[in-house]
Amino acid sequence: MPLTLAAALVVTAAAQATTVRVRDGSVGFAYRVTLIPVNGTVNAVQSSDTTLDFAALRRTRTTVTVNLAALKTGIALRDEHAREALDARNFPNASFTLENFSGPERIQDGQAVQGDVTGTFTLRGVPRPLRAPVTLTRRGNSLNVQATFTVNPQTHGVNVKGGDTGSRVTVNLTLTP
Repeated sequence: MPLTLAAALVVTAAAQATTVRVRDGSVGFAYRVTLIPVNGTVNAVQSSDTTLDFAALRRTRTTVTVNLAALKTGIALRDEHAREALDARNFPNASFTLENFSGPERIQDGQAVQGDVTGTFTLRGVPRPLRAPVTLTRRGNSLNVQATFTVNPQTHGVNVKGGDTGSRVTVNLTLTP
């Protein structure tokens, strides 16, 4: 059951850069095993300290990390099987390191903008390039980040008998100073 995290951008006051972190964050995923849909969430999302100026979005660089021990599918035994498939004991986190934001250079209070993030997604210790569409919504000094993308778990060494080659991942973060 691949989990990930995809995007993170951060917050500042108008033309003044500020260090921010994830205040609220969740990752949802949809995966199929032998035609059975498995949906789940992880609410243990963190980011490295990130500095962003709302007037210079493209300069943002950060790493967002998801704690796989917090993976929930609604069935405890299935949660344990998912953690085993992800080898969460040896690789407790999935992460996304943002390398580039393509989109508007600035965002005003109350505005929502769309763009793309590119970076490196690491699951089970295997890094792979990732590009995902992202929607950013600014509310005062907070920035909500939403992204949805597909990850192939097999390319990260996650092999589940009867598992799909794609898992849809949805990320929702709120970043604040």
